[in-house]
Amino acid sequence: MPYQVQHIIEGRGTPICVARDVPVSKALGLMIEYDFSQLPVVKNKGADIIPEGMINYEGILRGVRNFKAKIEDLMVRDVMISAPVFNIEDDLFDILDKLKDTNAILVTDGPDLVGIVTSYDSTEYFRNRTEDLMRVEDIELMVKEFIKLAYLTEQGELDTEKLEGAIAKISASMNESAVGKVDRRKRSFEDLTLNDYISLLTLKDTWTFFEPVLGVQRSFVIELLQGIREIRNSLAHFRGNISAEQRDRLKFGAEWLTRCQEEYIGSKDKLLLAATSVKAGDDSESLWELLDARIALNGADGNPNILSDFSITESAKGGGRYAELADWLQSLSGRVDTIKLTFNQIEEIIKTDLPISARNYRAWWANDSVGHSHSQLWLEAGWRTTYINLTEGKITFSRIRDREKAYITFFSKLLDEFRKKADFSIREASPDGASWIVIQSIPRSGASFGSFTFSFSRDKRLRIELYLDLGDKTQTKDVFDKLFEQRERFATELGEIEWERLDNRRASRLALYRGGHIAEPKEHTELRKWAAETMVKFYNILVEPAEAAILEVRSR
Repeated sequence: MPYQVQHIIEGRGTPICVARDVPVSKALGLMIEYDFSQLPVVKNKGADIIPEGMINYEGILRGVRNFKAKIEDLMVRDVMISAPVFNIEDDLFDILDKLKDTNAILVTDGPDLVGIVTSYDSTEYFRNRTEDLMRVEDIELMVKEFIKLAYLTEQGELDTEKLEGAIAKISASMNESAVGKVDRRKRSFEDLTLNDYISLLTLKDTWTFFEPVLGVQRSFVIELLQGIREIRNSLAHFRGNISAEQRDRLKFGAEWLTRCQEEYIGSKDKLLLAATSVKAGDDSESLWELLDARIALNGADGNPNILSDFSITESAKGGGRYAELADWLQSLSGRVDTIKLTFNQIEEIIKTDLPISARNYRAWWANDSVGHSHSQLWLEAGWRTTYINLTEGKITFSRIRDREKAYITFFSKLLDEFRKKADFSIREASPDGASWIVIQSIPRSGASFGSFTFSFSRDKRLRIELYLDLGDKTQTKDVFDKLFEQRERFATELGEIEWERLDNRRASRLALYRGGHIAEPKEHTELRKWAAETMVKFYNILVEPAEAAILEVRSR
C-alpha cells in the first residue's frame, strides 16, 4: 500500500494528550498554550496509551451551555467527544474521506496513540508535496532549455538532427551498461527521463559550451542533479517525506539554475543590443525597440510593428480566462516572431490576476499540450514560451516555426487559387506566418472599418468572415444589426451564416465555417478549394450591403 497514514505524521513527536478525569480548564489551557483546536483524550493501560476520544472548543461550549455550568466546574469526561481512529498502515486516502465529516482523526500503532491528523495537516502535507514536485519540474524544464541552447543553428533554430544524434549516443551508452532487456527504440527529446536530460547536459561533447555558462565543474553539476533525481523518485513513489536537507537541495538547484539562465540570457541581450546599436545609432530607444528580430512589448497599444487592424476574438465564445492571451498572441502581425510580456501586461490582457503559482513556478508556463489547459490555448494559437524570468516577472513567447511555415504555405496557395476565381480587386497581401490573412478592407476606399478575411479558429475550423470594427462599439453593433435584419436573404444566397455579435467585444463578425486544421495537410486541398470559391460569393453578396450600413451609421 503506497499511500499510508504514517507518511503524514512522519517526524512528529508524541501528541499532547489529556486524561478524562482532568479538569476542562487544564485541557483548555493546553489548547491555548499550543494553539490547538482539539486534544486527544487517552487512558493508560500498562505501558500502552489508549485513545478514548477527543476534547475540542465546540464540545466545551456545548457543555457550558447545556449544563449551565462554569468551565471550572467541568471535567474532560463531561464534554469529550468520540473520534475516528486509524492505524498508521491504513490508506492515506481513507482518512481524507473521513476528514470531510470531522476536523481531526487519531492515529495508532497497535493499541498506542501515536498521532493526530487534522484537515489542515492533510492540506499542508499535499501542498508541500505539490510544491516539491513543481520545483523538480521547474528544474527539469530549465535543464531541457539549457540543452536546447547547445543545439541551436546560427539562425536560432533547433538542430534536430544533431540533437537526435546526441540522444542516440547517450541511449547507446546506457544500453551498454544495462543488465537484462535492452530498449533500442528511437526516443524523442520530450520522451526522455530526467536521468537522460542530465546525461545530455553533462555530455562531454557539449560540455565546452555549458562550462562557461554554468561556471562550475562538470562533476559538481552531476552531483547536484543526480541528487535531485533521487529526491524526485522518492516523491513520485511516495517513499515518505523528504528531509529538510533534501528540500533545501531542490531550492538550491532551482535558484542556481535560474541564476545561470538569467545571466546567460542577459549577456546575449547585451551582445544583441551592442550589435544593433551600431546600425541604429545612439538613439534613446529601449532594448526591445532596437532589436527588430526580437520585438517585445513596451506598452502594446498603438505599436504599429506588432498590432494589426484585425483581431482574433475566439475568447468571446468561451475558452476560459486565458483565451484572451491566446487571442492577443494570435492577432499579432506575422512580422513578430518573438514577444516579451511582463506579468502585469499579461494580467492587463486577460483582465484578471495571474495565479500565485504562475509567479512562483516555471512549471506553470510549461508548453504542455495535455495537462495544462492554459498552455494548450497559446500552443493552438501558434505560440510557445521560450524564456521564463520569474525574478523580473517576464515571459518570452515565440512563434512555433513549423506552424508558422504551415500558415505561409497554406495561405500562399489559397491566395493563388483565390486570385484566379475573384472578379474584384484584392488587397496586396503576402502570408507572413499569422493564422489569418485579410484579402480586402471595407469600405473599398477611405478609412477601413472592417475586412474580408480568411482565418483559422482554435476549434479546428477555417473561417471566411466579414470582420467589423468601426472603432466604436455602439456603431459596430449598429452596422451588425442592420446586416442581421437581412439575414434571411443572405441565408438564401449563402447558406447558414454564423452571426457573431460579440457583445463583450468592440468588434463583430459574420462567418462561414468548414472543419479543417493547419496541422492536418491531407485536408488542405479541399479546404482551399472551398475557401476560394466561397469567399468570392461571400464577398460579392455582402460587400455592398455592408458598405451601405457603414455609411448610414457613420453619417448620423
